[in-house]
Amino acid sequence: MTARTFIVNELVRSPEQGPEDRLTFTTGVNVIVGMPNTGKSKWLQMLNYLLVSEDAPADVFGEVVAAKYSSLKGTLTLAGDSLEVERRWDSNTPKNRIFVNGEVTNIKEFLLDVQNRLGIPVLHYPQGNPLGQRTWPELGWRSLYRHMYRRQQFWSDIADRQPESEQHACILQFCGLAEKLFSEEYGKLVEKQKRIIELQAQKEHFLDTLSHVSKDLLSAEEIGVGLTPQSLDAARKRVQTEIEQLQTERQAILAELTAKVQASSTAGAVAPDRLDKLTEELANFESRDEQLRVALERNQARLAEMLVYRASIEQEAGRLERAMKAGSLLADLKVTHCPACDQPVMPQSSSSDCYLCHRPMPTSLATASAARLEMEMEQTKAVLQEATEMVSVLVKDKERLEAESVQVRSRIAQIRSMLRPVRMAAATLLPPEIGLLDMKMGQKQEQIAQIDRVAKSLAYREVLAKEINSIQQETTALEREVATQSGALDFEKASDQLRDGMVTYLNAIKAVVPNAWTQKEPKVLLDERKARFLVGERKWDTQLGGTLSLYYLLAYHYALMGLVEVDSCHFPGFLALDFPAELDGASTRDTENFAVEPFVALLAADGFESCQVIAAGAAFENLSGANRIEFTKVWA
Repeated sequence: MTARTFIVNELVRSPEQGPEDRLTFTTGVNVIVGMPNTGKSKWLQMLNYLLVSEDAPADVFGEVVAAKYSSLKGTLTLAGDSLEVERRWDSNTPKNRIFVNGEVTNIKEFLLDVQNRLGIPVLHYPQGNPLGQRTWPELGWRSLYRHMYRRQQFWSDIADRQPESEQHACILQFCGLAEKLFSEEYGKLVEKQKRIIELQAQKEHFLDTLSHVSKDLLSAEEIGVGLTPQSLDAARKRVQTEIEQLQTERQAILAELTAKVQASSTAGAVAPDRLDKLTEELANFESRDEQLRVALERNQARLAEMLVYRASIEQEAGRLERAMKAGSLLADLKVTHCPACDQPVMPQSSSSDCYLCHRPMPTSLATASAARLEMEMEQTKAVLQEATEMVSVLVKDKERLEAESVQVRSRIAQIRSMLRPVRMAAATLLPPEIGLLDMKMGQKQEQIAQIDRVAKSLAYREVLAKEINSIQQETTALEREVATQSGALDFEKASDQLRDGMVTYLNAIKAVVPNAWTQKEPKVLLDERKARFLVGERKWDTQLGGTLSLYYLLAYHYALMGLVEVDSCHFPGFLALDFPAELDGASTRDTENFAVEPFVALLAADGFESCQVIAAGAAFENLSGANRIEFTKVWA
């Protein structure tokens, strides 16, 4: 038997005033007995709060109990290790805090630690379609505990208020199949398959949109059923042919127009050969005017830079000149007082040594400094002269460019004046068909540009195709690995284990009360998508009434407890069962006893020594083999 079981040894709740309330449990079956309103269910609700809940205490076990008590402490045994767990709900403790062996942590970390201690792998499972848009949630201790704690008012489903996908994942986890079915490789495979679907949809939508916007560019014959590179080539050739036809038509009109202009030339008009020369000369002068404009802008920018540079050199020369004058004035200053004691110093005129430090006086110090300044001044003046000469050259160049620009523009104006009569005559004779043809050719050129843009966009399809192919190659290796893992999954064996456990329980109660079970035997069908619980061939919840439903669910819990002795399974060997107050008119005392007796026998068998059941009911009279905790005080 695996030692990874969960045991509640003791629960202690501390009131604001008065003594503590304490419950002590043992391994095996523990029954909490008492009349209605003696607090049995509250203890199990508080245990649920201690172990899994992040809700406010008042929402879990009621405002009255939450106001009366301030903390709940439990001593647990997890996989052989003892833990002291405490929840406090005073104003200074956040509701998601829990104290484990005196150290504070949060509920999420505690639940993860519980799962790890019990050897239950943490995994993610799909909700519904694995390829759906929803992310895979984590299958944690809180979800699993709902199959171990049966509340008094929730005896109508395998795990009440739990979606089928979550129920399925929990059952497979208990049976040791979830970690192989919902493996990390399977999760990666699903993500890549979802990405392939997204890319394929994106590619299809992209082509649909591109085909829609291309309908105005391509003819019905070219686009046919869909957009292809070949259809774009055909459209490009068609439009190019139309442009050539328009150009031919335009040239014919211009040739006819030229003949008419030559025939109607007057004596004062410009001769054709002279017209050609003037047109060529105008083009040359306009080109030269543009060159002069660019050269003048460049000259002005360079001149501005040189003027700034020359101004900086002039400032430097001024500073050097002031330094030379200051040196000549300050050279004869003498030290009159000692810098250490501030007493007057009397120079000795007869000595050639310094009258302050009494060392020989340097004869060339002042001369060297002056020479150095003079050299700097001469270099600065030379640089200033070069800058002035450069400015002069730039000014002359500017004047030359401006003069030439005036001449060129004057000649341009003269030539345009000479050509104006010819242009007016041509404009008068120019037919409107020329403008219409030019407009059509412009439209055709734009169509070619649009076709080229569509062809470039269509190439993006190849980018999507390459990405899809790359992901498909990655999925191939993952599919092989997942197939290997799935091949090791024995759903039939797990289904039979649960079915056999449920049938064993029902056989046990039927041996005591022959009429306790009157229906067909239960069936369990597990696969990679769902978990189905049947009676015969029909769903159990549509086939059974209240009391038989209770027996069926107890049989399910009994079957889960039976998984403890299977090494590959992950059921922690703990159940908390809060029996309903009434069982369809049957004797509550008798029903409770024979319904729990199979659990007493099971947990007394070899291999289940570290398992525990805590059941709350009205009587459990004369139930042997169980730890009995009786409540007598009825709360108002």
